[in-house]
Amino acid sequence: MLFCILSVAAGAQINGRMPSARRAVPDTVWIITGKKELGPAYRRFKMDLSLDARQTLIGTQRARVGGVRVGLEYRRVHRIGIGIYGLGEGVVLNALPEIDSTITRANLELAYHSVYYERVMYFSRKLEWSLTCHYGRGTITGSYVRSGVVANEVLPEQRLKVLEFSTLGYYNLNYWCSIGAGVGYRYMLSTSPEIRQVYESPVGLIRVRIKVGKLIKSLWDKDTKNLY
Repeated sequence: MLFCILSVAAGAQINGRMPSARRAVPDTVWIITGKKELGPAYRRFKMDLSLDARQTLIGTQRARVGGVRVGLEYRRVHRIGIGIYGLGEGVVLNALPEIDSTITRANLELAYHSVYYERVMYFSRKLEWSLTCHYGRGTITGSYVRSGVVANEVLPEQRLKVLEFSTLGYYNLNYWCSIGAGVGYRYMLSTSPEIRQVYESPVGLIRVRIKVGKLIKSLWDKDTKNLY
């Protein structure tokens, strides 16, 4: 009789432990402060859409490089996709000694597309910090005027490869929009030393991230606003 009672009690204890044994392991990601739990409501894949504005040096002249990038965010900390960048109407230089000392005026244009990988190193409800690498291909075009010559001469098209490293800090304005600022450096590969001297330079970045998927989902799921 005593054996039967002990058997029933032991079985009850084992059954009581079974739900905790089957409990799902929380999904975590690594950031600089350690492992961070994502939570059951977090989506594994999300769309990544950003508008980029960059301040850089072309020769000795400051120039703005505008662009847009589109990709996917995976498990909150990995972002990968493509970016398209250009100088718009180009940048005007009063001299271009790196290429030719007789050039008195030049108009240069840069356009390139790249693949990027961004790794989020820290995030909270309001703040985020990340490291990014771009690798792409592009072209340099333009025209110039030599001393004593009235007519413009066309700069032969230069094909190049771009490698850029940067770091950014973001501030979440709300649940669907973030603004970020950072610094980086752009390297020019597979091009002449003269062109490299003109275009290789530090880069200052301002970025606006639009979380399109979260904005749309929030129309019917109000809990989306609490995810960061």
